[in-house]
Amino acid sequence: MQIRELFVSAFRSLLSNKRRSILTMIGIIIGIASVITILALGDGARVAMMKNLQASSSGQQSTEITFAPKDESKVAGFSDDDLNRIRENNKVSHVSVQSDDHGILSTEGLVNGKTISPVVYLSQSANNDHLISGHGISKRDSLVSNPVALVSQSMAKRGYQSANNALNAGIELNGTTYTIVGIISNDAMRGSYNNYDVVVPRQVFEANNANISANTLKLTFAAGVNVSKETQKITDQLNSTGSQHNAGNYQFYDMAAMLKGVSAVIKGITYFIVAVAGISLFIAGIGVMNMMYIAVSERTQEIGIRMAVGASQQQILWQFLIEAVMLTLSGGMIGHLAGLGIAMGVSAFLPFKASVSISTFLLAFGTSTIVGLVFGILPAKTASNKNLIDILR
Repeated sequence: MQIRELFVSAFRSLLSNKRRSILTMIGIIIGIASVITILALGDGARVAMMKNLQASSSGQQSTEITFAPKDESKVAGFSDDDLNRIRENNKVSHVSVQSDDHGILSTEGLVNGKTISPVVYLSQSANNDHLISGHGISKRDSLVSNPVALVSQSMAKRGYQSANNALNAGIELNGTTYTIVGIISNDAMRGSYNNYDVVVPRQVFEANNANISANTLKLTFAAGVNVSKETQKITDQLNSTGSQHNAGNYQFYDMAAMLKGVSAVIKGITYFIVAVAGISLFIAGIGVMNMMYIAVSERTQEIGIRMAVGASQQQILWQFLIEAVMLTLSGGMIGHLAGLGIAMGVSAFLPFKASVSISTFLLAFGTSTIVGLVFGILPAKTASNKNLIDILR
């Protein structure tokens, strides 16, 4: 028998017992679908978490270096010389400083119930720089500690849909509510490098946030750079020659290393759950073996006829083995599609998308083939080892 004839014969045999074939395939479909679903969702969660390192869609990544003074005094940890030295590194695409000497810091807050993380400029006196509408912070506001604020156009639009709606509304920063009295341009900048989103009187902010430290340097690296290694180099350089290396310590928390560790844990848990789900494939394989033994028993006469017309034992073995593999492979492909569909449906209700890759297809294809070979070989050998004389007898 030619190879083509073996496949045609196996296909016809499966079609001749459609109900039995479908019921046997269900076990394979459930097993493969559960494995693919878990893998797609697990990989999706891991990929989404790792993307948190990225600063932009172009693949740039950001890290932060903080300065911790040795005593309780407020010391500006980063000078212009420090920034210029860092900018000489061609692997750094952007440097954003949050430093007390410029009155710039990052904080947390709410605008119309929406969580924000604005860059705030602490104004020491009257301020109407970059003002577009409303009025600026007056000298009197600073003297009497009036909780007023200027916000950027984008911040106003995010909270109140328009600049006009934001005027005389509120913005909360670290638990203190400020009245928005003016709107500033989105490119408002202090000095050469410090963009900001909100302006408030320094006296008001410091009175309500005595423990806030503003000594953080945000670095953005070009795509493909080993951010952990480069940031550690910059941190070591600052601790050696930084403007305040004698007054405190420059520290870098390696978020990438932590996320990689968490990613490894997620991957391990995913594979463990996959292994548990894989038990269903073992049970389904036993079902395939049982079906093939029944097929061999029912088709004893067919085996005898094939042997009588010249079919070899190897050809009989391959006929039944191909039949088992076709059965499991069909179930595996259906299970793969079902698993992807379930994963996509579930991920619609999750904060991340299921990850689909060629590896899941290869896993479904390979696992289905192996199950067919492993659990089909014994029934196929039983069929090929039958004695023609005993069959005719």
